[in-house]
Amino acid sequence: MAITNPVLKNSSNISSNPIAYTNSVIQTIISIFFIFGLIYFIYHIVLSGYKMISSQGDPKKYEEAQHSLTYAVIGIAIVFSIFALLKVIGSIFGIIGLETLTISWPSL
Repeated sequence: MAITNPVLKNSSNISSNPIAYTNSVIQTIISIFFIFGLIYFIYHIVLSGYKMISSQGDPKKYEEAQHSLTYAVIGIAIVFSIFALLKVIGSIFGIIGLETLTISWPSL
C-alpha cells in the first residue's frame, strides 16, 4: 500500500516514477498561478466597472477606470500568452512536463 497525494493526477504512477511526480508538480503549480491570474483579472474587471459607475460623470475618474480596465485586459492576455509560450517551449525542446501542460480546473 502506497501513500499518495490525492491532489496530483495519476497518483499511483507518480509514487514509483520521480519524473512523473516532477511533471505533475510543475503542472499543478502552473495551474494554481493561472487560476490566481484569472481571479485577479475578474477582481479588476469588477473594480473598474464599479469605478466607471461611481464616476458620476467626472471625466478624470472615468478615464482612470477605463485605464484600469485596459490594464486588466492586457494582464489576462499576458497570462494566456505565458501559458501558450510554455506549451510551445515544451513542444520545441521536448520537456515532458510542459509538452503535456493542461489546466486542471478545481472540482469537488
